[in-house]
Amino acid sequence: MTAHFLRVPEEEFGYETSEVDSVIDLARSQFANPGSHVLDASSLRTRQFALVKGGYRIDSVDAALDRLDDAFAEQEAKRLLVRQGHQGATEHLAEFRSTLLARATRGARRAFKRQSWWQKGYSVRQVDQLLKRVAATLEGTPSVGVPQLRQVTFSPKWAGYTEAQVDAYLDRAVQYLQISKHLG
Repeated sequence: MTAHFLRVPEEEFGYETSEVDSVIDLARSQFANPGSHVLDASSLRTRQFALVKGGYRIDSVDAALDRLDDAFAEQEAKRLLVRQGHQGATEHLAEFRSTLLARATRGARRAFKRQSWWQKGYSVRQVDQLLKRVAATLEGTPSVGVPQLRQVTFSPKWAGYTEAQVDAYLDRAVQYLQISKHLG
C-alpha cells in the first residue's frame, strides 16, 4: 500500500518512497495486530531513508513518524503496565530514570566516549549543555521535551563525543519521557 505523502519536485531530494511505504506498511500491520511486534518505537526513531530526487517530502514523513512514535510509545507503556502492573512499571521507570540521570551528571567532558583527535564527533560543549537540561528534566524541572530531543543537532568537532553513543542516549531519553507521560 502506498503512503499518502507529498513529493518534492523532481529536481529536489526527498525520502525514497518505497522505503517509507515499507515502514508505513509495517506500522499499519503493527497497529492491526499489537501483539505482533513487527515494529516498535525505538526502531522507528532510528529509521533512516535514502535521499532521492523526487522523493517524499522529508518534513511530512518526519512529522508522521513522530506521531507514530508517540502512538507506539503509548502501546509500549500499556504493555509494560499489563506485564508488570503499576508498581512494577513505576519501579522500572525509576531504574530507567536513574540510569539516564547517572550519564547526564557524569561531569563536563566525561559523559560519553570521545573520538580520536583526528576524527570528528558531536560537539562536547553542545552535548554537555543538553545533558544539563536533560538532568533538570529528570529531576523534576522540565527543561527539555521529546520534540527538542528529536530535533536536536550538534556541530561536528574534532575529538568530539562518539555520535552513536549520544544518539542511543537521546533515543533512551525520548523513550523515558514518553513512557513516563503515559504512565502518569
